[in-house]
Amino acid sequence: MRRKLIGLSVLLGSVWAFLQIRPRFWGVLLSIGTFVGVAWQFARCRHSGPLGLLPPLHDETGALVPARWYCDRCGNSWPAIFERDHQPITRFAGYDESKAPAASRRADELARRQRALAMRRAGIATGLSAERRAAARPDPAEIVPIAKRQRFGR
Repeated sequence: MRRKLIGLSVLLGSVWAFLQIRPRFWGVLLSIGTFVGVAWQFARCRHSGPLGLLPPLHDETGALVPARWYCDRCGNSWPAIFERDHQPITRFAGYDESKAPAASRRADELARRQRALAMRRAGIATGLSAERRAAARPDPAEIVPIAKRQRFGR
C-alpha cells in the first residue's frame, strides 16, 4: 500500500511538473521517465509479505520437484535452498536383537500392572481365598472410578 501511495504521489508530481514546464522536450522526457519508473515499481514484486513453503512434490511428468517458496502476491515460486552446516549424525541404525528380551519383559510387566490396576478400580481382589478376599476388600474411598460422569446441558 505504501508503494502505491508513493507511486501515485510521484505520478501526480510529474503531471504537475509537465503542466508547469509546458510540452517541451524536457517536459515530455520527464513525463515518460516518471511513467516508466512508476510502472516498473508496480510491476515488480519484492516478496515482502509472508511467503508460503510448498513441500517437495511430483510434477505431471513424475519428476520430483524440490521444496519451493511461493509468493501469493505475484504468484512466483522459486527453489527453497536450505543450507546445512553439517550432515546429521546417525546415532542408531538397524535392529539390536539383544534388547528384545528386555523389551518383552517390560511389556509383560506393564500389561500385568494395567490388569491389576483395572481389577483394583473395579473393586475385585484377585488370587485370594474367600476369607482373605473379604479382608482385602478395599475401602470405597480408595476405589478410583474408571470414567467420570459428566452431564451436559443440565
